Amino acid sequence: MAWIEKHGRSWRVRYRNSDGTTGSVPGTFTTEDEARTHAASLATPAPAPSVILTPRHLPPVQQSAPAFTSPAETVPTTPPPGSTRPTVAQWIEEWWDTIDIGDNTLAQYRSITKNHILPRWGTTPVTEVTSADVAKWTKQLRERYKPATVSGIRKLFSLIMADAADNGLRDSNPVRPRNRGRGRTEPRTERVWATEYEVNEIARRILTLAGPNQALLVITAAYTGMRWGELAGLRRERCRTGAPNPCIIIDPEVGALHEVNGELSYGQPKTASSARTVTLPPFLASLLAAELARTSTPPVFTTIRGKHLRRSGFQRRVWAPAVNGTTLPDGTVWKPIKPGLTFHGLRHSHKTWMIEDGIPGVAQARRLGHRLQDKIDDVYSHVAASVEQRLLAALEARWQRALRPAAEVSPE
Repeated sequence: MAWIEKHGRSWRVRYRNSDGTTGSVPGTFTTEDEARTHAASLATPAPAPSVILTPRHLPPVQQSAPAFTSPAETVPTTPPPGSTRPTVAQWIEEWWDTIDIGDNTLAQYRSITKNHILPRWGTTPVTEVTSADVAKWTKQLRERYKPATVSGIRKLFSLIMADAADNGLRDSNPVRPRNRGRGRTEPRTERVWATEYEVNEIARRILTLAGPNQALLVITAAYTGMRWGELAGLRRERCRTGAPNPCIIIDPEVGALHEVNGELSYGQPKTASSARTVTLPPFLASLLAAELARTSTPPVFTTIRGKHLRRSGFQRRVWAPAVNGTTLPDGTVWKPIKPGLTFHGLRHSHKTWMIEDGIPGVAQARRLGHRLQDKIDDVYSHVAASVEQRLLAALEARWQRALRPAAEVSPE
């Protein structure tokens, strides 16, 4: 007899095998009614030889198991005829329950899996994924996608297959680094970053397009190194602008705004180290204090109508025309300021500025929410006050320096 159960945001159909183990119909259903209808149509699966796959007792694949394709996923998941070994699709379906990651990361993993991994490897038994086949697949991906995209796809598949090996489904991970071929001589793509002058010019344009609030968003991003989700989710009670130590507090539980499948929610920042206190240079504390006095919305940064910011809308309507150039309705032509610069590039810019100003690496990591290997917190605590003051003084000087020649460096 089959039954249904909630599985994340979806539903799945499960059944009891003759040997007492529990099996799942490959794939998931988007609604409870769809899952219930499918469960009602299933007969008790025919007995099959018991195959011990992992310590977690993955259900043995039945030769007569019904093939199923999720309405939202048009990729095959049925193993080859006569096979009793789990396919990549069947392992991934079980794998979702073994990982503990944030909603944004989970949504990204599911998208990569659906669009790239399952179409190629879904019906392949886990034991038959070879390094040679992975290399051929990677080469084909490189012909269609940018290096960063290919790297993300390959890293996720490597993680999936490494966990399969750890669970005894195969001897080793077939997605191994390659130390030969052109990959060794390909130049590394440099991250695009902006100078303080370019940041000011971008903010000036955004002031024209979207008002002072979103212009200040850009300034804050560049002079704090905060991530998009941390800024979009920043609430006024977490913004301390008064003396003697103005700062922004990124809460470990609700310190970031997440957008998953179009839905917004407050949640944990990217990593445990991301929950931190970010100190503010004097000019930025003053600007934020004035903005908080001018507005009354709980989020510090919002749309013109006071709603939560969405990354895609901000990118399309505000960021892209300001950075890459556009023609305004009145005929004014904006030339590009920094083609290829992303909003996340402001975080890289902040990192670059700290390097230029000679800030120690451990202080950089603390400010950006990174975790350094082989670094002891006590070492940093002894120099925190002096280093922090030097960092804030350098940022203040950079801001004041950028204000004076701003007209001279304008690309218009």
